[in-house]
Amino acid sequence: MIALVSKELCTGCGTCANICPQKCIEMEYDKKGFCCPKTDRSLCNECGLCLETCPSLHPVSRAGKWTDPKVFAAWSLDEKVRFESTSGGVFSELSRKILQEGGLVAAARYNGRNLVEHCMIDTEEDIKTVRQSKYIQSDTGFVYRTIRQKLLEKKLVGFCGAPCQVAGLLNFLGKPYDNLVTFDFVCRGTNSPKAYLKYLEMLEKKYGSQVVKVWFKNKTYGWNRFCTRIDFADGQTYLKDRFTDLFMRGYIEENLYMRPCCFSCKYRSFPRTADITLADFWGAGGIDPLLDPDKGTSLILINSDKGSMLFDSIKNRLFRKESTLQAALPGNGCISDSPAVNANSGRFMELLDAYPFDVCFRKCVKRNIRKRMTRKFFSAAGKVKRKVCKR
Repeated sequence: MIALVSKELCTGCGTCANICPQKCIEMEYDKKGFCCPKTDRSLCNECGLCLETCPSLHPVSRAGKWTDPKVFAAWSLDEKVRFESTSGGVFSELSRKILQEGGLVAAARYNGRNLVEHCMIDTEEDIKTVRQSKYIQSDTGFVYRTIRQKLLEKKLVGFCGAPCQVAGLLNFLGKPYDNLVTFDFVCRGTNSPKAYLKYLEMLEKKYGSQVVKVWFKNKTYGWNRFCTRIDFADGQTYLKDRFTDLFMRGYIEENLYMRPCCFSCKYRSFPRTADITLADFWGAGGIDPLLDPDKGTSLILINSDKGSMLFDSIKNRLFRKESTLQAALPGNGCISDSPAVNANSGRFMELLDAYPFDVCFRKCVKRNIRKRMTRKFFSAAGKVKRKVCKR
């Protein structure tokens, strides 16, 4: 049974729960806040399907995927879509095309608790609900089952998820479908919902109001200096850039609350699992200053014929310029490299049971003059760049 898979290997993709014919597997949050499978042994008939489809034990087939992807810098020509998106808004344009063809899109959205879950949308109006980055792992629920049903009904389906979630879906389906297009993204690692909720709790106490909207990578201060924006029920707004927001610092600088499997991710090699890989094209301005107007530039990796056909079908909605993987790698190391383990990560997660998020952060993050000066430099550089761009 799936309980035999160690937590160090488990990605929380939910494939086991979706495939179980006895419906005896549920995904539950562990002490660190990560979704893990729990089996009701009284219902289990030991059929072994959960183990046979687990992508951590059985790597997904990458047949039809290209070893050498086509690489593009791109963004949506719709300025509103671009601003409201994490990078250049290409995911929104891909989704729009699928929906216009009578298809459906499965992707992640925030729920009423400000946690993240996968859902399926069927209207262009709903694209805004699945747009933007969410820096905690989404709960896939039973969306794989829904996708299979729609595929069998001959519906065109687009699925967007972390690389491990795409692998889980493909293993669950067990065979290729011409009417399925998959998108993954360059994933640095998935964070603990427990740490994220403690972060929101800290802000709610500070502002004396309930969080009603979370917007990571907000572009109020520009794309390069992206912000975390939190809106509260009483109209207040929290806005901090990546160099001062504690949650983003704990994620990007310290690797404090990532899922254990992310430190040795199996999905950073080529061929990729998905037809199209989406990311921010960090460093695009170093290749060509015109590629970084500080509004968001998408890095697109086309990994299959199917992905190429879909991407070409929206070219009239995009600015796009072909590039190379070699040009993209210097600013996007997470394409190929996993983050390093922080020795204080376990202590941080234990302290969360007794202390607020900011107290745990101070206890586990040593003052580093070099990092502090780097943060100040990039923050100041961002301000100068914005002033120059406005002239």
